Amino acid sequence: MQVEGYERKKHENHFNYTDDQLQEKRLALKTMKELYPDVSSYYAEIVYDMCQNSTQEEIEKIMEKVEEEPFKYATQNLENKK
Repeated sequence: MQVEGYERKKHENHFNYTDDQLQEKRLALKTMKELYPDVSSYYAEIVYDMCQNSTQEEIEKIMEKVEEEPFKYATQNLENKK
């Protein structure tokens, strides 16, 4: 449905993906949704963009940080339960 004087909002393309890359992203997100149905589309898209636009070294640093440093809100929850 089109309304005169208004344009339909276009999907934001922050990483300037080409049309082919956008199709690959849609396919990858669909596959992720089938493999991990409990993960929200928002987080799946974040992971996809991070993996596509980061180097392997940057991803490994993030993975190390996750393994070594506790989530900042996890310590607050533990303190509140005491």
